[in-house]
Amino acid sequence: MALKWAQDVKDDINATPVFEWGDDGIGYIYCGTSMEYAKGNVFIYKMRADTGEIVWERKFTDITYNELVSGGVMSSPVIGKKGTDLENLIIFPIARMPSTGSGTIFALDKATGETVWSETNKNYHWSSPVAVYTAENKGYILLGDSAGKITMYDSNGKSLASIGLGSNIEASPAVFENRLVVGTRGQ
Repeated sequence: MALKWAQDVKDDINATPVFEWGDDGIGYIYCGTSMEYAKGNVFIYKMRADTGEIVWERKFTDITYNELVSGGVMSSPVIGKKGTDLENLIIFPIARMPSTGSGTIFALDKATGETVWSETNKNYHWSSPVAVYTAENKGYILLGDSAGKITMYDSNGKSLASIGLGSNIEASPAVFENRLVVGTRGQ
């Protein structure tokens, strides 16, 4: 329990960071901030897990500040699986972007942090995205939103299907084989 490193990320972190071993044998952590102190700004980082050194940082500025309901990165990202069409991507939803009720999902290049694709939705996301894969290594992203809709995206960000469950989805869906299990605020 000895402190090894600390890194200033400019705001608080409400979502669990994710870890990945790089092809270079170095471990990396990806995380994003909510928006409380840096009003109007959200930051996403890739850091070395052994030193805390920032590999890249992205600053997003079109987030709507609301004292009553948090915005920014409120859920853990999902890392694309090696050997699939998602392998170079990390997916981050940002809540309250560009307006109070909306959200934007970003697929970022893991090496550079640059946006590969993004999709703005009329409802925000607190649910973490989930990646699912076919036997042919084709990847899909499932993401729930504040209106209770789950949407499936392909690796290029195209919305393929959705289903409305009628109540805010805050928790991450669980997927096993062809089954999706999700809880909603409406119980």
